[in-house]
Amino acid sequence: MTQLMTMRDIAGLARVQRPVVSVWRRRSRATAHPFPPARQKRDGQEFFLRDDVVAWLEDTQRGNNPEARADAAAHSLLAGGSTKDAETISALVTLRQLIGEPLAPLQPDDLLDLADEHDPDDRYFRREMERCADLARFARDADDLVEASWGELTAHQHLVETRLRTPGSALSRTVLSDAGRRFLLGLIGPLAAELGHPGLMDPTGAAVDLLAECATSLELPVRVMDGDTGAQRLTRRQLLLAGVRPRLVERGRGEWSMTDPTAHLVVLPSAAEPQLDELGQLEFLDEIVLQLTADQLVLCLAPAATLTDPLTGTALAKRDQLLRGGHVRAIVRLPAGLRPAQAREHSALWLLGSPDPTPVGERRTLVADLGGVQLRQCEGLADDLLAAWQGSRGARRRAWAQLHPVFTALLVSASDTLVPPRPQRAVGRSRAGADWAVELRAADTAERLKPYRFDVLDQVAEGLSVAQAIARGWLRVLSGRKVDVSGLAAGTVPVVSDPAAPGAMRRVDRLALLARVGGELTEPGDIIFSVRPKPSAVIDEEGGTLVLAPARILRVRSSAPLVARAVAARINAATSSTWRTWPLAVVPEPTRDVLGEALTDLAAQRARLVAELAGLDALTTDLTTAVESRQLSISKENHGPTSH
Repeated sequence: MTQLMTMRDIAGLARVQRPVVSVWRRRSRATAHPFPPARQKRDGQEFFLRDDVVAWLEDTQRGNNPEARADAAAHSLLAGGSTKDAETISALVTLRQLIGEPLAPLQPDDLLDLADEHDPDDRYFRREMERCADLARFARDADDLVEASWGELTAHQHLVETRLRTPGSALSRTVLSDAGRRFLLGLIGPLAAELGHPGLMDPTGAAVDLLAECATSLELPVRVMDGDTGAQRLTRRQLLLAGVRPRLVERGRGEWSMTDPTAHLVVLPSAAEPQLDELGQLEFLDEIVLQLTADQLVLCLAPAATLTDPLTGTALAKRDQLLRGGHVRAIVRLPAGLRPAQAREHSALWLLGSPDPTPVGERRTLVADLGGVQLRQCEGLADDLLAAWQGSRGARRRAWAQLHPVFTALLVSASDTLVPPRPQRAVGRSRAGADWAVELRAADTAERLKPYRFDVLDQVAEGLSVAQAIARGWLRVLSGRKVDVSGLAAGTVPVVSDPAAPGAMRRVDRLALLARVGGELTEPGDIIFSVRPKPSAVIDEEGGTLVLAPARILRVRSSAPLVARAVAARINAATSSTWRTWPLAVVPEPTRDVLGEALTDLAAQRARLVAELAGLDALTTDLTTAVESRQLSISKENHGPTSH
């Protein structure tokens, strides 16, 4: 039993980051409780006496581990040795839990007989014991570890954390944080309850910590994919220690099936295949969904790079296949840090089920981008996912807390994120259709809208972003040209670089322009827009304009349920320079055409008023100049009696 600890060991014992121990050591030098001195130094590494460290932690109340003394004893038992040695102790601790008595009094042959009795098919721990050359010594170590840890479960947890989940190992690269495990447990519970009393399935067979905790908290029968990796055998031992003997599912060539209600909980990549890339993860998901029936669901946690972020090539094609197949009910991008080994990596969730029969053009998928918030700010997500699983039945009675629907067709072959932002709602008090009609008539003192009739609908508005409208083919974006027109002769082609100042445009000769640069000119009704210095847009009534970068052209398809003037108005009201996220409103026929006509009428009347105001301004200036320069004098003629 070793009595020495490294600085990293001390950090693990105190449950703090390694640099914290160095800070403690430096700042405590001149205090009444200085950090214990190093007792040995080998190859540049310092070693500290275990009892000194424990006493210092207890005296100073440092760290986050109230059980530091018991954990230190366990650390001494677990220090040194190979991974195979740790797996042997894991096997022996599991056997001790099953037989309910210490192992040291038993002979090695007796221990092997017990292993054969409790694990006849060698799915849990028999081989780990059979390959041990000194089973009696390891049995004593297992007993000492259990006694130091106050029980088999805690002893095994120490073993996993200190000897099996070493830095760089498959277990350390794929483990979830405590907050991440609690978060997943809070989601899978309500979903599983919706299925009645389903089986809980781990298709990877390697959800080492998560599955045992989930099985005990939900009290559901457990199934795991059979496999022979160390992580898969460890997962099954964890279940035995939790009092759960799982049913094993033979994977074969991916033709396995589940026929009863099942909640599949999938965490990718798993410790069984930690190197699985985006394509491999999606192919594994595809294998799972092929087995799904109407009373089964899949909750999958994987890197956002796989489930939500832009993809290319074969991986994109595979993800599109899953989306087209109607299996994906909800997509959520999550904050970074759910895997401590990849602290900056964002995770994501997919909720999947049997195929949705709705045509892909009409189908909606629920999405949310929660990547910029903390897990504690994801309240309501569990209820949202439950409603998403229930389909239209759940959606009708759900005021979404986090999710919002988008057309699935917009997500297929998307070169951008699969979780576009929720369309912004207009700020202002809510008004019913009848209120709008009364207020519009009252505001229209000049009766400019008199030819138009208002019919009360009180329907739910449908919004989408510019990016979604482009994906549906309703909008087309054309970049402005990068060309120097300063040397071109004057002519008839308008040139616009800033839609906020259309009056400053110049006109160049068409032939000279075509000789210098090709490219599209605007068409009548195109929207010329820019994002700097602030969002601005103008309708090009006549077309034939050369638009210079950084300005762009937004062309509305004639059949699109969008009104160009309304789109331009929303751009001018936007506050964000991220133009793809600007919110738009869907206006179906025949209202779309009539609204477009009304807005055109109002724009024409506004232009006349602006021209009249400009004339009045010019008249004011000229009058003032003429009189002040003493070129004219002014008097007022009286054409009738003045009333007093």
